[in-house]
Amino acid sequence: MKGLPAAIAYLTRIPMPAGAHSPELRGAALPWFPVVGAGIGALVGGIAWLGVAVNLPPLAAASLGVGAGMAATGAFHEDGLADACDGLGAGGSPSRMLEKMRDPRLGTFGTAALVVSLILQISALAALPAGMVIPVAAAAHSSSRSWPAAAMFLPSASPDGLAASLRQATGRWARVLCLLFGLVIAAGLLRGAAWALLPAGAAGAMFVWLTYKRLGGVTGDILGAVQQITLVAVLLFAAAWWNG
Repeated sequence: MKGLPAAIAYLTRIPMPAGAHSPELRGAALPWFPVVGAGIGALVGGIAWLGVAVNLPPLAAASLGVGAGMAATGAFHEDGLADACDGLGAGGSPSRMLEKMRDPRLGTFGTAALVVSLILQISALAALPAGMVIPVAAAAHSSSRSWPAAAMFLPSASPDGLAASLRQATGRWARVLCLLFGLVIAAGLLRGAAWALLPAGAAGAMFVWLTYKRLGGVTGDILGAVQQITLVAVLLFAAAWWNG
């Protein structure tokens, strides 16, 4: 059970005891990532639902929900998406792309990726029936925290990066459990739209494969990008299902 507070400390800005931030607990924390993700999604969906309940426009309510999720997590994965897109967009040798990913400045590719990701998240949430906003958001955030665990089976592109430290701290079974928990939680919440997990996983796998071909491995930023890509995909396909 020590893994749960460690997962909360790792994925959110919620204050936790100092011991929860210990790198030694990352292996125990990983299977809890989808559980924490479901909580983050419930927050996002709950605020979006509440906004509609008090007669805010659906897009405004969804924007508040997405913004609350970013505040709760410190835009942890959004930062990864932006850095990954800046690095991959720069092109050139693997070392040049990795150097660009480490650059804290936000570039054109990263900005564009963030804008598109946020627009898609907000519009998909706004399009959902009111009764499905919370479960779909919880499912999307839960499953999206599990897919990066599958990417961690690949080598790390940088020996001293976040992905390398996570691979060292987590065993094979921790990664498998993380993936399974995320899929089970999401499938239960999505009900008839559980098939949306398939195209989401395919989108994440395609991105990881293309990245692996260019960098020879994955980085922490790539893991963050996988989370954002699969999150958007689940929201979009679920919205399409419930509006079909």
